[in-house]
Amino acid sequence: MLLEKIIDEIKRKKELKDLDNEFIKRRINIYLLKNKIYLDEDDVNRRSKKYMGLFKAMRKELRIIYGAFRDVNEKRASKIYEEIFSLVGKFDRLLDLGSGLNPMYYAKLNKEAEYYCCDINNQEIKALNRYFRRNKIIGEAFVFDLVYDDLSLLPKADVIFLFRVLESLEYYERNISKRILENLNSKIIVVSFAKNVLSNRGNIRRKGRIWFRRILKRLNYRYKDYDIGDEIFLVIRK
Repeated sequence: MLLEKIIDEIKRKKELKDLDNEFIKRRINIYLLKNKIYLDEDDVNRRSKKYMGLFKAMRKELRIIYGAFRDVNEKRASKIYEEIFSLVGKFDRLLDLGSGLNPMYYAKLNKEAEYYCCDINNQEIKALNRYFRRNKIIGEAFVFDLVYDDLSLLPKADVIFLFRVLESLEYYERNISKRILENLNSKIIVVSFAKNVLSNRGNIRRKGRIWFRRILKRLNYRYKDYDIGDEIFLVIRK
């Protein structure tokens, strides 16, 4: 009951209101364990120093992993997805990690394929499943935590999308991108990064993201990069 109350408080922030409760609960428990903190009802009711420390840390953490890259979802034109599909070639099954509502914009390009999508936004997951049913597209959207859930449970796919996801995950765990790439069950993975840096100091060159290219080199994965729209796309072949 106490955790539910804390989660409700955290989700009063507009941009966090649709986050999955289990996703938030897990992070609260990790924070409490890591910092050796015990909270009770009195801490929450009187807004104790312990509680306010947790509250501020959680909102900051959740905004970074979820909020920093969400504005891309409605900005890609159909022609960008068409170009990406042409780069990866024919496929029967696609898995989109951190999908947002993107499948609504590209699934119609190949209705013969199966689509599996995961995110941490409950409302978007529900909307995607309605979209698949309404348009008779074979697919499923589900909540999945790329940081803590078992990656081996993800569906096998011909192609996997990781669009503007990895930089935010690196906030939690340095080199988590390497662990994710190693454990994904697909021969083709398409990763994207925003061309504009978060500090607004200018554009990142196509050959930027050296840290990620070093990971690909260590894994001995082949890749090609493409400058498309406002993003850098890397088509990786394992």
